[in-house]
Amino acid sequence: MDRLANPSWQVIVIAVVVLALARLALARIKWPLAKHIAEIFESLAIAIFLVFLIVRPFVVQAYFIPSGSMRPTLLEGDRIMVNKFIYRLREPERGEVIVFKSPIAADKNEADFIKRVIGLPGDKVKLVPGYVTIGDQSFNHGSLHAMLADYGRSDNLFDLRVKLTSDSVLVDDKEITKQDIAIAAGSPDAKVTIHPGAVYVNGKKMQESYVAEDPDQPYPEVAKTLKVSDGSLFVMGDNRNMSSDSRKWGLLDRNRAEGKAMFIFWPPNRIRWVH
Repeated sequence: MDRLANPSWQVIVIAVVVLALARLALARIKWPLAKHIAEIFESLAIAIFLVFLIVRPFVVQAYFIPSGSMRPTLLEGDRIMVNKFIYRLREPERGEVIVFKSPIAADKNEADFIKRVIGLPGDKVKLVPGYVTIGDQSFNHGSLHAMLADYGRSDNLFDLRVKLTSDSVLVDDKEITKQDIAIAAGSPDAKVTIHPGAVYVNGKKMQESYVAEDPDQPYPEVAKTLKVSDGSLFVMGDNRNMSSDSRKWGLLDRNRAEGKAMFIFWPPNRIRWVH
């Protein structure tokens, strides 16, 4: 299905040429039905040319989501429509989900990636990790995953989501009490304190209801903040602790941005706008 939706330009040219030749051949046949078939071939050739060589490269294009780095906004197997014209008129904005050609440092084949824009040129970005203290011990997301696995909807720890808020711990969106956390840690009488992770841009905490988890690691690890250079973007996946993004391979060259994710069109139960 994906090959049919996104054929190479060579395949498109061959298809248009074949249809054009077939139309010319049918035009020479003195048979009433041949004329109608020739008109159909002509219409198909024009449609394929416009859709795949004009509309798709410059206006809109369908993309397939292959990984869970954008959970819960985008799931594996989602198919989305991307507006490829919008960034010819304006610059990407903070919070937008964009498709881009990955840097070689991220993928030597420069495959299409999809992430959310967090930092714009001139912005100062800082990530503060989230953790929970139980008595005098601290537990990061990795430890909490193992500790609270029984509260999740899946037996696979990779699919488990532990999100810390100012006053609660959510495991796959289910609120877990501090008492339950203390019991799970084997210290039922211990005091539990929650320290949610956060992303700060220009000193202001971002409100990110769309993320799977709050960040588990500080960033940058050495400097207090990272300043986004001119002509660059700082991008991250919504599945913060399961995403290869600017924290790993660096800032994204603005010129690599291909378009803005607009809406999910497949599967039917997932049809919605991308926010």
